[in-house]
Amino acid sequence: MASSAPENGHATAGLPISVCVPSTRWETVGSTIHAVRAQTWTDWELVILGQGSREPLEAAVAKAAAGDRRVRYVQLRGRGLSLARNAALEVAAGSVIAFTDDDCEPRPDWLASFAQAFLDDRRLGVVGGAVLSPESLGYLKTCPTCIPSEGLYDPVAEPGHPPDGWDWIGANFAVRRDVARGLGAFDECLGAGSDFPAAEDTDYKLRLEAAGVRMLSTPRAAVIHTYGVRRGWAVFRSQRNYATGNGGMAGKLTLLGDMRGEQWLDDTRKDCHGTPPRLARSLRRLHYFSAAYERCLRDYNVVDGFLRRAG
Repeated sequence: MASSAPENGHATAGLPISVCVPSTRWETVGSTIHAVRAQTWTDWELVILGQGSREPLEAAVAKAAAGDRRVRYVQLRGRGLSLARNAALEVAAGSVIAFTDDDCEPRPDWLASFAQAFLDDRRLGVVGGAVLSPESLGYLKTCPTCIPSEGLYDPVAEPGHPPDGWDWIGANFAVRRDVARGLGAFDECLGAGSDFPAAEDTDYKLRLEAAGVRMLSTPRAAVIHTYGVRRGWAVFRSQRNYATGNGGMAGKLTLLGDMRGEQWLDDTRKDCHGTPPRLARSLRRLHYFSAAYERCLRDYNVVDGFLRRAG
């Protein structure tokens, strides 16, 4: 990856970044590519990891790349967000690997914010940013978002005690390549397209914490979840998927002998005993969470830290 100096003065030498985008949405991935190509930080490569129908995805990538040789397309066999992220860890060439989704548009200073954080703190292993909704939300509209505080979490210095407001999610984070390869793969039984279609980022975050990796969250590194707004029946599918993924993740913790799994289930039960008009939504959430938790305990084992179907 070649370096160059952009007009706004951001230095780009010395920290090549691989942007990795798992993709199934040929209709929206072009907007993600355009946003990455507009970054003020220019020392990057963009790897689109396609799953599903190859022809429309590859055509959309080629059109948006417009001959930019920093953009490449990799077609994958199989499905699943975690599978795609694991493939990204194998093919990424940068010193830092940044992840976002194919329904997001990074702001122009997204990579520059990541780069500055890593350059300012050589011990930093992960930087997580903000995921913002493109519009205000109301009845029967939802959008996965995360607006963290500016916070440094050092699990070695303060284990189990991240600062208030510290957080990040899988749609927007960056990790040093040596940290990622030392930590290992994402759990392919967790995440969109898998048995438990969420919480792969929670699992990864807990493993980073256990490994003592120094992590920063910052609202300065932001992406817009432009095509992430769910409306109507899609709201219920989204609720089901997140509750099922979180229930599976809680089950995994219990299988690992981690008391936080059962505590998560208990907290969900307490939280879901709400009052109308939230009662129906809360009961649905509790149903899917509990069912996934029990299915995980019944049908899965943990082998070398990863969920595996029993038998």
